Amino acid sequence: MMSWLIIVLIAYFLMSIVALFDRYFLVGPIANPKTYTFYIGILGLIFCLFFILLGITFPLSNVVFLGLAAGGIRIIANLFLTTSITKSEISRVAPAVGAMQPIFSFLLFFLFLPQSRILDISQLAAFILLVFGSVLISTKKFDREFFNFENLKYPITASFLYSLTFFLTKNLFLKTNFLSGMFLILLGSGLAALGFLIFPQNREIILNQKMSGRISGLLLLGQTIGGLSLILQYYAVFLAKPGQVPLINALEGTRYVFLLFFVFLLGKWKPQLLKEETSREVLFPKILAILLIGGGLALLAL
Repeated sequence: MMSWLIIVLIAYFLMSIVALFDRYFLVGPIANPKTYTFYIGILGLIFCLFFILLGITFPLSNVVFLGLAAGGIRIIANLFLTTSITKSEISRVAPAVGAMQPIFSFLLFFLFLPQSRILDISQLAAFILLVFGSVLISTKKFDREFFNFENLKYPITASFLYSLTFFLTKNLFLKTNFLSGMFLILLGSGLAALGFLIFPQNREIILNQKMSGRISGLLLLGQTIGGLSLILQYYAVFLAKPGQVPLINALEGTRYVFLLFFVFLLGKWKPQLLKEETSREVLFPKILAILLIGGGLALLAL
């Protein structure tokens, strides 16, 4: 099995845990998307200091710009994603992002890198299975309102920006080592988050956010796990060939499989979490989705 595949699966396992933290904060103590995104970026800025201790080299100025741009765009993508979660149902947001992000990523690599680096037949089949599985496992139902542009404009924008981040990140890793690249990405994210403070309205909302010691601790714990998952995900991007990066995006569906596992695990403690996931109407599609994702993983592993 490819080493990047194992690493990205661990990353998505951790991201499924982070999703529980995100849901808790965005519907409760830190409901404003800009505030929550700001804290994510600032904590990333603090984490990037550890990379200095590990030893980094500063590449050429154009490479530095590439890393800062990748990190900054990632924060803007986070903002669009958290905004879409607060404006629409998560059952509409998740499948839209799960479907569009790998497709945008595939198109970016197909258009701007040599065709010889794009997926072979078996990888393309795995890509299709993973995308369909991601959509199927993360949606409650498809109806006319699901395809309403007003509901989809934020998820689609977030999907494109995340895809662009991955494209820039892989190009960055082709020009520098992993530690230096991650440092630049986290630095770019932190600087973009600080940029929120330029606007008086944002500054007032962010600086007036009050958090107890317990909430601060939970935020730090969640983002520590999130930071580790991001490092693993980007390390998988570092190891993968350029044309394989869309597969990393398509593997997003495994995060929902892990999330389903946690929902069942926590069911006895919080039964209301199981309403959407265990009803008879959605049980069959989710089982089918798991089979599709499993088929995609099997093709990649073999």
